[in-house]
Amino acid sequence: MKVSGIICEYNPLHNGHVHHIRETRRNGATHIIAVLSSNFVQRGDVALLNKFDRAQLAVKAGADLVLELPVAFSCAAAEDYATGAVTLLHRLGIVDELSFGSSTGDIEVIELLTDASLSTTQIYGDRIVERMKAGDSYPAAVWEVVRQRYGNQVAGKMHDPNNLLAIEYMKAIRKTGAAFKPFTIPRRCVMHDSLEPQAQYASATFIRNCIMDCNLNYIGFVPGYTARMIADRIEEGKTATMRRMERAILYRMRTITEDEMMVLPDMSEALYNRFYAARNASTLDELLASVKTRCYTMSRIRRAVMCAMIGIRKEALKLEPPYARVLAFNDRGRELMGIAGKKSSIPIHTSLAKLRDENPACKAFVKMEERASSVYGLAQREITSSEEDFRARIIKGTRA
Repeated sequence: MKVSGIICEYNPLHNGHVHHIRETRRNGATHIIAVLSSNFVQRGDVALLNKFDRAQLAVKAGADLVLELPVAFSCAAAEDYATGAVTLLHRLGIVDELSFGSSTGDIEVIELLTDASLSTTQIYGDRIVERMKAGDSYPAAVWEVVRQRYGNQVAGKMHDPNNLLAIEYMKAIRKTGAAFKPFTIPRRCVMHDSLEPQAQYASATFIRNCIMDCNLNYIGFVPGYTARMIADRIEEGKTATMRRMERAILYRMRTITEDEMMVLPDMSEALYNRFYAARNASTLDELLASVKTRCYTMSRIRRAVMCAMIGIRKEALKLEPPYARVLAFNDRGRELMGIAGKKSSIPIHTSLAKLRDENPACKAFVKMEERASSVYGLAQREITSSEEDFRARIIKGTRA
């Protein structure tokens, strides 16, 4: 048996994701565990489809067991996102490999980029701070110092969006002491967030934009089962968009207190001041644009808004995922659940209600998930509540 872990959002699942799963199998994985983002994703947005739908699609694409990445980590900066997901896999005690995509497709190159990133932040932290004081965002400041130390070629590879998360996964493996081996495949030609499809591949951003514009040009870039589910959820009013939450967001950001803001992840006094100055914005776009500067990426701003909506506090990111919540599985996944039940250092279950009763840490994380589901329900045309999170039936899936 060889168990491989994949960290994913599948927002939505497309041909590139299917290719990744197939290549992971080809590398010898007999069982695949997908750690899937909750209803809120790393770029600070709501997921197009809810987590249960995306988990079902993952099993159809070839994953065996789909676990939920708690919302505190799924809606976090890249380092915390990667650390949370890697820690969850590590604590299961059954994972042999972490499989992820990168532009290089060469694990030795990713190792070297990881070394460069770590040594730069550890040794040249003062230079990074100087760059940030000059107006650079943290990622831009790190990149510039790496460029000065290692040259344009290394810095260019590190700055490649398709390598950024790969580097964070490598850092997280080292940080957690996880024993599993890293395995990377080259991502197909399309760049992260690219709006230009190539061959049968397109970015999730392109696909989401098509869906929001009622444009069917995305159909050839997703499996048939993804296209059918999207069509069904659109008809049912069950696709989600941040735009539908506009009035709720504006209300929250107008009435939130300084104390409430300052406990949010990645919040600083300077960023709070920008939010305060923009508090009377009359549209969501105006709010985000008013806060945006060269120093703050749009993803960071959106994450702050989503954390304010959900009530995610920075201390949550200092903790480890306290449980493994099952979203979907097949026969091989059921086998994994049985093995993990004996080896895992955290409880694993399909029921959020039962996980809530395990211990105080589990209860705190379940409360966050409950709030997240309540907020997510406002992002759909047909409004739902957090009750769906507790009543959801986890159905054993099959491959397409």
